[in-house]
Amino acid sequence: MKIEDLINSMTPQIYRNMKEAVELGRWGDGRTMNKQQKSHCVEAMIRFEHLHEIDETERVGYVDMSNKRKKSSPADETQPLKIIE
Repeated sequence: MKIEDLINSMTPQIYRNMKEAVELGRWGDGRTMNKQQKSHCVEAMIRFEHLHEIDETERVGYVDMSNKRKKSSPADETQPLKIIE
């Protein structure tokens, strides 16, 4: 079976199960995933997302850059307390 055939046969439920397994590092039955299994699952998930045009914000590895850390203004910085005697 070709990888394309495998991806085409994946259901949304299989995709969700793989995604959860990768997030937790273990399969649904509790067995730990090894590095090769994680790698294959992530590749399959990326291919599935591409094939089914999953929204960018829902894809594996998406990082929301809209909340980038802004430069702080001087008013936002902590000011030392000066005690005058």
